[in-house]
Amino acid sequence: MLYLNIRQTQPQIGLHTQLGQLTARYQPAQLHSEGRQASSNAGWTQPTLEIDSYASRHAYGYTNNADFAREHGQQGFSDLAKTTGQHSEAAWYNITHAARPDSGEPAAIYDRQLSERINRQRQLAIQLIPQPTIHITPGEVRGEPDPGDVTVQAETQAFAATNFTPGRVEVYMRQKGEVHQWTTEGHYDIYA
Repeated sequence: MLYLNIRQTQPQIGLHTQLGQLTARYQPAQLHSEGRQASSNAGWTQPTLEIDSYASRHAYGYTNNADFAREHGQQGFSDLAKTTGQHSEAAWYNITHAARPDSGEPAAIYDRQLSERINRQRQLAIQLIPQPTIHITPGEVRGEPDPGDVTVQAETQAFAATNFTPGRVEVYMRQKGEVHQWTTEGHYDIYA
C-alpha cells in the first residue's frame, strides 16, 4: 500500500530589538577663588614716662648754670663792690687806729667780728617743695585691620550634555515555512 508523507514547517520570524537610550550628564561647576589674607595691620607705640623734677631739685639747691647765672650774676657784682668798700674802710681804720703802739685795737676788731657772727640772727625760710611734673603718654595701638577678601567664582553650564541613541527593531526570517510531501510504500515515514 502506498502512503503519502507530509512534513510541514511553520515560518518563524525573528525580532531583534534595541531600546532607545537617552543619557544626560551634567558638567560639574568649576570654582575659581582669589583670596587676600586677613591681616591686623596694627602696631603699637611704646608708652613714655617723662618726669621733670627740676623744680623740686631746685628747691633743694640744685641749679643749672643758666638759672645760677641769672640769680647770682648781679648779686656777685654788688657783693664785690660792697666787699671792696668794706675792706678799704677796714684798712684805713687799721692804719689810723690799730697801727699805734700799745693799741688793743686789733684784738677789739677781732672781738667785734666774732660777736657779730655770734649775734647774727639766722632766719630760716620754709617753703613747700614742689612736686615733680610727671607726664605719661600711654601706648597706643595704631592701624586699621584688613579683614581680607575671598572671592569665589563658579562657572556652571546651563544645560546638561545629552546623547540620544534611537531604538531599533530588526525583523528577520528565522525559518521559512515549507511543506514537503513524499510517498512511501508499506509504512509512514515520520522521521524524514
